[in-house]
Amino acid sequence: MGELERIRYRPISIRELLTEMKDTSELMIDLAYSAALFDSKELAEEVLELESYVDNLAYLLTMNAMLAARDAEDAETLLSVTMVANAADKISDAAADMTIIVLKGIGVHPLIRRAFQKVEEHLTRVKVEADSFFVDKTVGELKLAPAMGVDVIAIHRGRKWIIDPDDDEVIREGDILIARGAPGGIDEFEEAAGGEMEGSEGEGIMTISPEVSETLVKKLVELKNTSELMLDLAYSALLLNSKELAEEVERLEEYMDDLHTEFELLALSSGFSPKESKDFLGLIRLGVVTETIADAAAQIAEVVLRGLKPHPILQKVIEEADETVIRVEITENSTLTGKKLREAKIPERTGMWVLAIRRGGKWIRPKPDTVLQAGDVIIASGYAEGEEDLTQLAIGQKQ
Repeated sequence: MGELERIRYRPISIRELLTEMKDTSELMIDLAYSAALFDSKELAEEVLELESYVDNLAYLLTMNAMLAARDAEDAETLLSVTMVANAADKISDAAADMTIIVLKGIGVHPLIRRAFQKVEEHLTRVKVEADSFFVDKTVGELKLAPAMGVDVIAIHRGRKWIIDPDDDEVIREGDILIARGAPGGIDEFEEAAGGEMEGSEGEGIMTISPEVSETLVKKLVELKNTSELMLDLAYSALLLNSKELAEEVERLEEYMDDLHTEFELLALSSGFSPKESKDFLGLIRLGVVTETIADAAAQIAEVVLRGLKPHPILQKVIEEADETVIRVEITENSTLTGKKLREAKIPERTGMWVLAIRRGGKWIRPKPDTVLQAGDVIIASGYAEGEEDLTQLAIGQKQ
């Protein structure tokens, strides 16, 4: 273990610190998943560096929050900020734990790759070919989030990694791009870049029955999707100060506890061979990571459930973050009206995912066949670049 950096107080805006913690910790999760899927030790090491960075931000935020509290009322209001910061720090720790799969050579079971082909947000790795229209364009010029529902989270150029590239970063021929996004958008992105890179990793050993394999994949997909849904709903609960949404997060936490236990028991009793033991350890560790993310989401929702008034800073942090949450009402003129959610293809068109719909005074969790209606208030999360596009779609100013 390297020598830890000494923490020194610096006067920095709490809003700035918390926004950076939220953005970085959520980015780390997808980077860590990518490091495992693409067997990249270099990317795993980048994630560990980011963990140290987030830890330092957490210390600085705590010190600045202490100095900002002038009385008991201030302390109570700022408690909501520190609870969210602690949750973001927990998420970054979970991402760092995931890198052990790669750095310790534990292995990535083939079931993990199968699961990641079925999750709501896909990850991909592409090499930019000479004839790609990406070449010599900046990330900002490509407008990937509103055009394809895709976000580039890292660029590997030679021996250099560019993590979370800025809008003015120019993409070059030969760059390897790591991106996340909606399945349909990812397919379009891969084709535009020159095609998905073939993995160097092998297929791995598989000795368990097809029935058990399929059940494990389904449970892992559900664990990942639910943990990420919980995080988005928790931030939505904060943004709207909604006890209903916070209670849904609390309910989902109980569901996650049961699901994770079932997943671990099934994995341990699946009858895998000793040759598979390392890969199965990686599979189980991934389940633990999703449980940790779910716990962090529950901690955020607890701010509302305990009757703490969310600090005004929290709303600004959520609105200004790289991955944001928005609330918008669908009008009669919208092309979304009357369409099933799957037909609307909102993630591919905007880079935003619909989390919840308020209809007739009640919150509902939509399914792919849910028909969108005029007057529906939708809560959606996703890449900030797509926020305006979704708003325009909902109010009928974009086809």
